Amino acid sequence: MTVKTTNNLSVLLRSYEALHNWRALVMLAGSALLAGLAMAGGSIAVESSGSYAVMRLMGLLAFIIALVGMNASGLMLVDQAYDQTVRGFGAAFMGGLQAALYAVGALILLGLGFAAIVLGVFVLSLLGRIPGIGGFFGFMLAGPSVVLVAMAYVVLLFAVPLMVVAIWHGEGLLGSLSHAADIVLKKPLEVFMHVLVLGLLVFPVAVLIFGLVFGASMLVGGMYGTGALSGAALDGGGHGPMGMFMNSMASYGFGGAGISISLVLFLAWSVVGLIYVLGMIFVYRAVSEGVESEAAGLVRERLSQLRQKMDAYKPRGGASASAPVATNAVSGSESTVESTAESTAESGTPERGESLDSAQAPASAAEPHAAARCPACGAEVRPGDAFCGNCGHQLR
Repeated sequence: MTVKTTNNLSVLLRSYEALHNWRALVMLAGSALLAGLAMAGGSIAVESSGSYAVMRLMGLLAFIIALVGMNASGLMLVDQAYDQTVRGFGAAFMGGLQAALYAVGALILLGLGFAAIVLGVFVLSLLGRIPGIGGFFGFMLAGPSVVLVAMAYVVLLFAVPLMVVAIWHGEGLLGSLSHAADIVLKKPLEVFMHVLVLGLLVFPVAVLIFGLVFGASMLVGGMYGTGALSGAALDGGGHGPMGMFMNSMASYGFGGAGISISLVLFLAWSVVGLIYVLGMIFVYRAVSEGVESEAAGLVRERLSQLRQKMDAYKPRGGASASAPVATNAVSGSESTVESTAESTAESGTPERGESLDSAQAPASAAEPHAAARCPACGAEVRPGDAFCGNCGHQLR
């Protein structure tokens, strides 16, 4: 084991220091409690009125609250990881809101990329259905397609948390996505080992916390409503484990006690999640060393080239170019006089003085039949102008 690997593992052991960051803990726990209350409100609405639309709306609200809270606490943990002053709740909330938008956008792009890969594999699989030569295409394409889809799964599995952490480090939408993909593709084994070690460090604590909380909730829940949990297990009602748990408690007389127990479960999840988030920040620091994001720079370069080509194909001259010159003749003449006077003062040559005198000539001296055009932009200029009033090109 190298010194670098040993240092990285020792850094991962510091993941438990996340519990010392009380601001991040309060932010994540508060968002988890609010999300739990929203889900409980949706479950109560279903029990009372049977409106599943309200339940879906409250579920969406709970997801948004949890997402913003997770990103806000992640920003606080980034400050802690780099030994900086932890930002306040207001700054963390605004930063978490922006990071949540970036994360959603990056997840959408990742999903579209994965869908494109699956669609491409499906199109290739159609070649295997061609009579006669379909078996050959199936033999040549099926194996590589499996490898390609497996690599896509690996990118989705490991790039998503690294992408979110990259957003917390100040990366943009494309920058975080490309950086995370570069890390996974260039250092897949190192990323896997770090994530595996982090999981082994967090898993015992998660088992301990959830085991204690669930055992205590079973005991206390039995005091408030005997047989409720067993009835929920047999009945299978609810929507998901947490929804089934809260629905069963409301149905069998738990009421507020059931919601309170559920919120404790959300609080336990926030404690475990806080440790894992700080660990992922340390993983990102370890695996991102020496990996430069090339995709984002390439995309920016292509966009810049495309913008330059579009500017080159813009129409020049004609009525559209002569109209601004006609409307801005006075201002153009004034700017020409000022720029010519400055150049005369710097150079002191007689040619510049003559250009200044010709630029100060009245506008009526230019006849329509003697109108010339600027060689740079094609706009109409006057015979005595030293500079183009449209683009500023030096005429003399």
